[in-house]
Amino acid sequence: MKPDPDTTPLAVRTYSAQSRIRHPDGLLLAMILDLWRSRELAWRLFLREISQRYRQSVLGILWVLVPPLATTAIFVVLNARKILNLEPTEIPYPVYVLLGTLLWQIFSESVLAPLKAFEGCVPIMIKINMPREAPILSGMAQVLFLAGVQLLPALGVMIWSGVVFTPAILLAPFAILMLVLLGTAIGLFLVPLGGLYRDIGEGSAMALKLAFFLTPVVYPPPQEWPWSLLVALNPVVPLLQGARDLMSIGTMHDPAAFWITCGGTLVALLAGLVFYRLATPLVLERMGA
Repeated sequence: MKPDPDTTPLAVRTYSAQSRIRHPDGLLLAMILDLWRSRELAWRLFLREISQRYRQSVLGILWVLVPPLATTAIFVVLNARKILNLEPTEIPYPVYVLLGTLLWQIFSESVLAPLKAFEGCVPIMIKINMPREAPILSGMAQVLFLAGVQLLPALGVMIWSGVVFTPAILLAPFAILMLVLLGTAIGLFLVPLGGLYRDIGEGSAMALKLAFFLTPVVYPPPQEWPWSLLVALNPVVPLLQGARDLMSIGTMHDPAAFWITCGGTLVALLAGLVFYRLATPLVLERMGA
């Protein structure tokens, strides 16, 4: 006996030469729907990338702890030997450096994650009409997962160093999430050019290494001009400092700057998503030609 034929009507998709930016309400609605629809695919991509990343490694996921621990050890030794003339910190210097280095690494990975995830899915996206937001969600999930792995040992070091936890530490995950969203927003603007020119990815990684020394990650925020101006103009500083303060001392030194930066981060993320959605079809067309 033959099964009954499937009579479910197919979805109708209408293509138009008119730019979608002229209808922002429809564009935003389509973005929200595609973000929701891409959650399962993003989860599959996340599992694939995590398993492939550490498949043939002896230490496996523990490798994510090596760079921040090595950086912390170097700066602690330099400070102890008085090679670096740094101002005293409110918390033990090893904890200050470790938290700052971990938070900076989380931010750096969130900047590069959209480009890496997009490049890994280009062969698939050229052949099939998959949700374009799936690689971005997968990249964010990878950063958040690795952030949790990295911060667990840091909590142990804080306990060992005698840092007293306060209820404000419950707000720290929100500050870390905003740090990831800021990095993702920057990464979304890099994806279209980075998909066409590999120099963008290499240059971004180099720029992040330079920005590490221009951001108060391993030293207290400078008060002298012009270094204080560089810190004031750096959007990473309020989020990184806020997350570190909430985890270590229970209060933020500049809560106004933190919340203003959070609002700016959400605006930048929305703009990055719109730019990514509009530019991705053109980039895929160029790459598949």
